[in-house]
Amino acid sequence: MDSITDYLSACQFLIPELWLVGAIVFASLWNLFFPKAKELTPLVSMAGIVLAGASLWQLFPIDSVQLFGGLFTLDRLTVGFGLLTCLVGLIVILMTMGYERNLGQNRGEFYAVLLTAVLAVMLLAGSTDLVMLFVGLETLSICCVLLAGFSKKDRRSNEASLKYLLSTAATTATFLYGLSFLYGLTGSTNYYAIHEKIAGQAPSLVVVLMLVLLLSAIGFKLSAVPFHMWAPDVYEGAPTPVTAFLSIGSKAGGFVVAVRLLSFVFASASVDWSLIVGLLAILSMILGNLIALAQSSLKRMLAYSSIAHVGYILIGLVANTADGLAAMAFYLIVYGLMNLGAFTGAILFANETGSDRIDDYSGLLRKRPWLATGLAICLLNLAGLPIPPAGFFAKLFVFWSGIQMYSALGFTLVGVALVTSVPAIYYYTRVVIKMIVREPSEMVQALEPARRPIADSQLGPMLALAVCVAGICFGSVAVNSFMNLSLDAVKPISIQPSIGTLPLNLP
Repeated sequence: MDSITDYLSACQFLIPELWLVGAIVFASLWNLFFPKAKELTPLVSMAGIVLAGASLWQLFPIDSVQLFGGLFTLDRLTVGFGLLTCLVGLIVILMTMGYERNLGQNRGEFYAVLLTAVLAVMLLAGSTDLVMLFVGLETLSICCVLLAGFSKKDRRSNEASLKYLLSTAATTATFLYGLSFLYGLTGSTNYYAIHEKIAGQAPSLVVVLMLVLLLSAIGFKLSAVPFHMWAPDVYEGAPTPVTAFLSIGSKAGGFVVAVRLLSFVFASASVDWSLIVGLLAILSMILGNLIALAQSSLKRMLAYSSIAHVGYILIGLVANTADGLAAMAFYLIVYGLMNLGAFTGAILFANETGSDRIDDYSGLLRKRPWLATGLAICLLNLAGLPIPPAGFFAKLFVFWSGIQMYSALGFTLVGVALVTSVPAIYYYTRVVIKMIVREPSEMVQALEPARRPIADSQLGPMLALAVCVAGICFGSVAVNSFMNLSLDAVKPISIQPSIGTLPLNLP
């Protein structure tokens, strides 16, 4: 009887997840019984995410609550990443409302799987047990495989799903192998117990081997080099809303797992894992930016550039200070808005032209000024240019946290980041220049005058693009507020004190 009471009392802290479960059940069953009223499914899905986000925000003041014997911990890190995931899910649903004609008859199932992926990331954010961690990762992986192959009649979508399935299967085996070492060494699956036992042992070859095995799975989720091989083909072949979710929603899950495992569980081995993560960051920044230069497809360019952005974000993780992790969280928020906005622009353009080639965007400003302007703001921020300065501040904070390490590794990371930012500026601004300066391409010339009222297929993505641009602009003027929230979110992690301070006192 006491156990039932304990579970019921724990449910009050799981209201956000319960809202999502209710929306998942509705999306799964509504189209089955009422196929002609399919327009209600995305609206209820968005309502479920909004209610989940509102419930999470109410829980933000909570310091730390362990549920179900330590399987799940509700703290500010859980809430912070949960809010980010809800924002991503909401924007992706808006994007999908203009893409539904490519999903066939199973639209309800698409929203159900997408909401399940959002729920999986939220569970990952609060996982403090190896069993819960594995269940959350596998749930997210299965959802991503299903979403990548949802355009059943598209061979590229089928290929993307198969490649993701084979890659994640191999990674899962490696990850489980690492977890078996970790359990065998400590005799526990609880993060806190493992942390105490590892902290009392001298660094050994076994610990380094465990780190390599676990980082391979985390690197796969983050699509960090050399675990990136799946990303370009999957990003290009998957439905564009799915690509957008993979580029930030799936990565958010990978980053929160990395923060809890590395900064807390393996805190005593920070010297070992910081070198490995630093190498992954350097390779990701170099390879991601150089290969993105040669791309002629916007989606494929964004895929490779996302690999480079992972390298930038990892600098904050390597710093392993309060300011470094807060800078990483701030970068994730801003990067999510920028990247989702760019993919939304790609959907809006493809809906009218059916093209994804960068050259076909030439002269877009003359026919679709609102689309060209919104897409340009997102791309210029991805390049780190201060137009507006949210993306610039994100890079500034991450680079500054690397400098504050006052080590050869920190200076090397920042140096590589600065050098590789130059080609990034080129390939992002190339698209903007084509849209503004060049003569209209054949695709743009064939565009009809903008419709009034707006077509239903364009309304959702236009709202998504507006939300992204508004978020970027708001993040540019409320930098201190966002950074303070990020600092609050990373407080539950036992990390090194900051050597210096980030330049937060901005006008």
